[in-house]
Amino acid sequence: MSVKRLLEALKIVLLILAIGATPCMAKDKAKAPAKKPKDTTEKKVEKKTDAPAEEPCITDSSKTAQPAPADKSSQPSAIKRERLLWANSYLWAKAPEFVVEKWLSDKPDTKGKYVLIEYWATWCGPCRKSIPLLNKFQKKYGDELVVIGISEESEEDVLKMTEPQIDFHLAIDTKKRMKDELGVFGIPHIIILEPNGYVIWEGFPLQNGYELTDKIIEKILAVGRKLRAKKDAEKAKKG
Repeated sequence: MSVKRLLEALKIVLLILAIGATPCMAKDKAKAPAKKPKDTTEKKVEKKTDAPAEEPCITDSSKTAQPAPADKSSQPSAIKRERLLWANSYLWAKAPEFVVEKWLSDKPDTKGKYVLIEYWATWCGPCRKSIPLLNKFQKKYGDELVVIGISEESEEDVLKMTEPQIDFHLAIDTKKRMKDELGVFGIPHIIILEPNGYVIWEGFPLQNGYELTDKIIEKILAVGRKLRAKKDAEKAKKG
């Protein structure tokens, strides 16, 4: 074979290889996944809004907290966690007889008023934490609401505590008579009575999502104001 023919044959082979390679490369490129553009948008970080859960001081470890009865007036619809009760429920029922062993403050006049009773102890952190709240309620609503704190400790132990300062009515009952009737085993535990002695609010005042607030107190007292206004109007008509 002449050199001229050999060169022509070589050109043909190179041409075939070049033509054959081109579509394969294109095919491979078509198969290759397209690179996704880099996401430069800022990712939203979900912030946790729940505060650390507050727990009462347990005075009887043999008992466990129970779900509280439904009370639409104090349960925000956005809160999905369950409301608990560290006592027997007396909601909408007549409260047990109110008894104390000794008043450490002046004895309050509760006639015709709403009464807030808290069972507490000086050694209990959440109880001490709730004291400023009760001081505020007594100062703000004292004409309509009587705030009373009852401890089963001795007079000496209660009076020994000087901080935080207590500005509401204070008593002791070392026999725990009313507390035991209510079945309280987690403190602080509060019940609010309407003027006829029926329980209209109960529970642990610091429970996350179900705290006892000014808004709840205002709603409770607003009912009493309406009833008094109605009675006054009826008396005026008769008179």
